[in-house]
Amino acid sequence: MTTSWDGEEITPLPYNLLTQQSLGDKSIADAVESLIGAHLLELGPTATLKFMKWLGLKVLTEPVQMEPPLLRFIDTTEQPDKSLRKLNDLWIQFQFSKLEDCIGYRFNDRAYLLQAFTHASYYKNRITGCYQRLEFLGDAVLDYVITRFLFEHSAHYSPGVLTDLRSALVNNTIFASLAVKYNFHKHFIAMCPRLHHMIEKFVCLCAEKNLSGANFNEEMYMVTTEEEIDEGEEEDIEVPKAMGDIFESVAGAIYLDSGRSLNIVWRVFYNLMKETIDECCSNPPRSPIRELLEMEPERARFSKLERILETGKIRVTVDIQGKCRFTGMGRSYRIAKCTAAKRALRYLRSLKKEKERAAGKQ
Repeated sequence: MTTSWDGEEITPLPYNLLTQQSLGDKSIADAVESLIGAHLLELGPTATLKFMKWLGLKVLTEPVQMEPPLLRFIDTTEQPDKSLRKLNDLWIQFQFSKLEDCIGYRFNDRAYLLQAFTHASYYKNRITGCYQRLEFLGDAVLDYVITRFLFEHSAHYSPGVLTDLRSALVNNTIFASLAVKYNFHKHFIAMCPRLHHMIEKFVCLCAEKNLSGANFNEEMYMVTTEEEIDEGEEEDIEVPKAMGDIFESVAGAIYLDSGRSLNIVWRVFYNLMKETIDECCSNPPRSPIRELLEMEPERARFSKLERILETGKIRVTVDIQGKCRFTGMGRSYRIAKCTAAKRALRYLRSLKKEKERAAGKQ
């Protein structure tokens, strides 16, 4: 007995399942990244760059000559060393020799360290640029050396734990906290009262959280950063981005000053971060996103990203069905999603505490 098919017409697959496979873009991208990682582990950076060039990626396979950090615009025929004298004056004024003692590294070219601490608002420094280019470089350098350390760790962490550890160690909140711990803020060169006020508030916050406490990473991980703030919610800003930036810019400065030695950068920064790294590795903090999904696995749903044309920021909403709804904004999808998760977690934790207090009174 046959029956007529009254549904929609079945469209044949555009490829043969026996001879062809369909792969998503992410799967292919992950495979390419793993091939690059395999080359880096077995053949080293030089061979890896050649492989990446063979793949069609635009990379530099030969060293590029960098311009010296000291700008000589103010030098004249009568005063050919005016820029050097200005460098020495600023060096003494902001006590950079004390900072060198703190980090355990002596700069061959002092202009690198001066540049690493100069904010764009400080117009009086006409002998170096601001820290932004060094921060861009240092961000990548720290990301690489910390990732390398975690990958080679004797614990042989799983991919998920590796991701959580790197997220916990490579972020602006931890970098800013470490910058305050080693008094980087005392050498910061800026002419921006609002920024200095934010830094003072953050220094007080770090003192309250107790940098050496066992819960340091877990608590600081939940702090809202300047990058994550929404328009009109200025009071929530706790972490001045500039503090994390100068931590990264120092890494960039050491990398260039040492002749592009990743090992020297890691030697310096491992000493600065050792306590935090050991703490994270012994008790890996979960990201706010993962913690929220584990707390509310059935009800937590994140929206697709929404781009705000006026500011260029990304907005993401998390909906805890039947409880709450929170929005996060940031310069990337990851930051916006993390912000929304943090706000939802704060609310859920406050609800839990209220229930516990109410139960205790009964």
